[in-house]
Amino acid sequence: ILEANKSFLNMMGYTEKEITEISLPDLITGMKKSQIVDNVRQMVKRTRTVFGLRQYRKKDGSLIDVEITSSLIQHKKDQFIMVNVRDVTERMRAQHELEKQANMLRDQAEIIDIAEDAIVVRDMKDRIVFWNKGAEARFGFSSEEAMGSHISRLLKTQYPVPLPEIKECLFADGKWEGELAHQAKAGQHIIVESKWKLRTNKKGKPVAVLQIDNDITQRKMAEDVLQKSKEELERRVVERTRELLKANSRLVQELKRRQQVEDMLRRGAERYKNLFENSPLGIYRTNPDGRILMANPTLIRMMGYSSFDEFYALKSFRKSCEPTYLGKKIKDRLEREGRIRGFQAKWKNGRNGSIMYVMENARAVRDAEGKTLYYEGTVEDISERKQAEERIEQYQTQLRSLASELTLAEERERRRIASLLHDHIGQLYATAKMKLGLIESAIEDKSVQSELNEIRDLIGQAIHYGRTLTFELSPPILYDLGLEAALEWLTEQVEEQNAITREFVNDGQPKPISDDIRVVLFTAVRELLVNVVKHSAAKHVKVTMRRIDDNISIHVADDGAGFNASKKSYHLAEARGYGLFSIRERLHSLGGHMDVRSGVGRGTRIILQAPLKIEGGCT
Repeated sequence: ILEANKSFLNMMGYTEKEITEISLPDLITGMKKSQIVDNVRQMVKRTRTVFGLRQYRKKDGSLIDVEITSSLIQHKKDQFIMVNVRDVTERMRAQHELEKQANMLRDQAEIIDIAEDAIVVRDMKDRIVFWNKGAEARFGFSSEEAMGSHISRLLKTQYPVPLPEIKECLFADGKWEGELAHQAKAGQHIIVESKWKLRTNKKGKPVAVLQIDNDITQRKMAEDVLQKSKEELERRVVERTRELLKANSRLVQELKRRQQVEDMLRRGAERYKNLFENSPLGIYRTNPDGRILMANPTLIRMMGYSSFDEFYALKSFRKSCEPTYLGKKIKDRLEREGRIRGFQAKWKNGRNGSIMYVMENARAVRDAEGKTLYYEGTVEDISERKQAEERIEQYQTQLRSLASELTLAEERERRRIASLLHDHIGQLYATAKMKLGLIESAIEDKSVQSELNEIRDLIGQAIHYGRTLTFELSPPILYDLGLEAALEWLTEQVEEQNAITREFVNDGQPKPISDDIRVVLFTAVRELLVNVVKHSAAKHVKVTMRRIDDNISIHVADDGAGFNASKKSYHLAEARGYGLFSIRERLHSLGGHMDVRSGVGRGTRIILQAPLKIEGGCT
């Protein structure tokens, strides 16, 4: 030995000086010196690493088990052997003890194999080291199949509590007992009463677990059957007892229930009577022929009678208060649909013949076979509401008429002012410009000529502005060439004055439109185009004009931002000027209508439709 590290010196009990004074034969036991020398020569000759287990003798004479790894090292021309030594004494001692325990159990195998119980020995990693014939018979695995297998994985064991808790109890008490569920090789489930015993070596270190499993599957099945029978018997006893108790108390409860039902019926009848007699709605019941069977005071008063007997004398109250066709209509609906809701009609007071408006809800009551037994329903007098609605409708009609008249009056005034500008003021400007030209040609003074020429230019600008204003107030093209030409001119103006492309489409059919319709449609389209320019951020606008029978239809569509086309939206749109609501009302007064189709981010299409002529003119 040439050199050794501190770990080896501590392991063997030598100093550095002492270790260099001894040789391998002094350390290795169980081998002759010649065998050791021969092994060294073989290793040098084959230049290979050698592994093995040996026993070394320490300085104090005690023996230890070691695991060695020897390698040949070549340094220049010299050769050395490096030996790594690991003390495995404790591991070998435990292994010897386990083998001893297993051998002892094998010696007892003949006795153990007589037992019907499954007897298993497993190491501390739950690997099977002994498997008796009882285990083979119970679980179907042979000893060769079981040996070395993890017992929980082999038998797919189901534990009553987590396995770590069971092992904790085993290490604390040295034993454990409980019921386990295993799965045999053939797949059937086996319930066992398992007893575990911890086996230790002489130093008290756990080395193995003895497990004895007693098959109690049949017993558990019998216990389950017995328990179910017991539970069934107890259930029947409880049910029978409950039935007897119910039978004993049923008489008392029945008497109480009858009393409660009678009280409830009495109170219900009182409430119904109170509701029936004091309801603000008329309530009735009739047979299928219309004969009154029941009516509350409100309905009797509503019909102009003073008592039910007087009302009952009517053969059919519907024939007395409704037109014949209306009564038949209600009856047909009741037979077909079973009920009606919110049906409005005119009724006649049976006494004085006055007319009232009513809203009726009714239903048909049928028997099990579907045959109608009677009709019943409620009647509400809505005369005041209907009269108010009629007044509002009259006001709206008057407002529409006034708005239409205002529009036409406004257009007439525009046309008058435009005519005044064109026929009078324009002519005066033209005459003044012409006379200034004559004066300019008669004067030789250049400075005066320059001033007169500037005045003529200003008058020319005034004439041009007057013409533009004339077209904006009331374009002559509308009256001279018609609505088609005027609308096309409007789209051209939009394209010329704004960064918006335009498209005008006309179906080419003759459109003999009355002046009132022409003015309203032109004004509406002009306002819609103004809204496109101001509010839509559109890049393209299209106006389509076509005749549909005796009506004219105009579509104004853009690819702009769009808006929420609800009624609320175009009521609020009046803030933009003419306003969609105002356009719609004026068209309505002329017998036309407007349809708005738009959505946020989807552009807008507005459809105007009006008759070509108005019968009797606009009022």
